[in-house]
Amino acid sequence: MNPIPDLHERILYQDSDLLVINKPHDIPTSGKTLDDPDAVQYWLENLMKQKIWAVHQLDADTSGVNLFVKNKKAVPLFQKTLADSKSKIYLAIVHGVPKWKTMNSHEPIGYISERSLGVAPQGKDAFSRFTVLDSSEEYSLIQAEIFTGRTHQIRIHLHHLGFPLVGDDWYTDQPTRHHFRQALHAWKIDLPQMNLKFCAPLPSDLKVIMDQWNLVL
Repeated sequence: MNPIPDLHERILYQDSDLLVINKPHDIPTSGKTLDDPDAVQYWLENLMKQKIWAVHQLDADTSGVNLFVKNKKAVPLFQKTLADSKSKIYLAIVHGVPKWKTMNSHEPIGYISERSLGVAPQGKDAFSRFTVLDSSEEYSLIQAEIFTGRTHQIRIHLHHLGFPLVGDDWYTDQPTRHHFRQALHAWKIDLPQMNLKFCAPLPSDLKVIMDQWNLVL
């Protein structure tokens, strides 16, 4: 049985090469193998009745704009286009209220132990820009733009700044269960070279906690 019953309704755009999905949370972009059913890629192949390849990866817990292609040879082209676009925008709900409106984070990211990533002096260059969109007494809604594509970049940079994601139990000093998943949504991707823009509506679970905490987009 398809665990994404509304997958066909989640297609934001498609043409002969590109397939753009509003990825649900609770399932990763790709699986451990090509026939791993615990992955959006697997179910897209079943839906489209053809091979599908991921252009980039979103964590299982992260919802939002996710790019795939229908031709394996198109993967490098779209990966380069995505890297050059410099316009990947996320929405994040965090613990705390920053005193700043906008903050650039350039801390390098790498392994700080055998299994753990974090801010590491010898890590890879990483660049994120955070803008506070709204705040309540204990929480804030933040727009996150990433200009590099390091693993867990937004989560690591926000934690380093002292504002961990709600629901994140990895990059926080005091794990909490204020929400059942990390409150991170891949909101917009702009590919100006191709004159394409994609926007994924805010998912219902994030709308609920925003309403509870008086956060407005």
